[in-house]
Amino acid sequence: MTRIAVTGAAGVIGRALCKDLAADHEVVPIDLHDAPAIVDVRDLDALTKAFAGCEAVVHLAGYSDVLATWEDVRDVNIAGTYNAFEAARRAGVKHVIFASSNHAVGMHEMKGTRALYAPGSGVVVRADDPLRPDSLYGVAKVFGEALGRYYSEAFGLRVACVRIGSILEVDSPTDPSLKAPSFLPHLKPEDAHARYSATWMSKRDFARLVRAILSRDVPFAVVYGVGDNHTRFWDLEPGRAIYGFWPMDGVRS
Repeated sequence: MTRIAVTGAAGVIGRALCKDLAADHEVVPIDLHDAPAIVDVRDLDALTKAFAGCEAVVHLAGYSDVLATWEDVRDVNIAGTYNAFEAARRAGVKHVIFASSNHAVGMHEMKGTRALYAPGSGVVVRADDPLRPDSLYGVAKVFGEALGRYYSEAFGLRVACVRIGSILEVDSPTDPSLKAPSFLPHLKPEDAHARYSATWMSKRDFARLVRAILSRDVPFAVVYGVGDNHTRFWDLEPGRAIYGFWPMDGVRS
């Protein structure tokens, strides 16, 4: 049984992932909040102790608001990500999966907006395309990807950066309660649903992707966390080529 630490364990993605992994692994939940068995990612020493004996770390913790202030991303998304990688190094962890974001290349979407959500838009953003963050949140994710490559090449950690699309509490991109995301407030309801249909990834597919990554000894890679959606505009092929992963779920019409 592999011991896996999951930061951000209390979040939408973290709760589902911990439940999935706990079926056959020992899961160490870590978050920003005070609770039993939970450690603050802003505390490097405590994080290092929490990672002791872990084979892998899935680093999900951070402010997920794309409109987060510099103070928010500096203290948690940047310093907290450094702590996660450094604690993993100190604790002898072999694998680190960093929850990056589509917002590391989000300016593609900000400039293309509605046109990207239409069938046959012809836009596919590759994992090796130039970085185009759309916010300070996106900038922090770019930092995390660069830090991950450094820790892989300098210290031998096996690092995967997953640029997550839309993983939703309701786990459905067609739920009528969904509204336009805060960073695209002017989207009409039909356009908001079109966006979710293009960017959605199911919780079970994310867990499958994590498992696929942990099963391979790949030094460093960047892949997209998005479903097999008919109108997706992020490239899934690196996930298949590098980790043998392809989503089971997706919006196909």
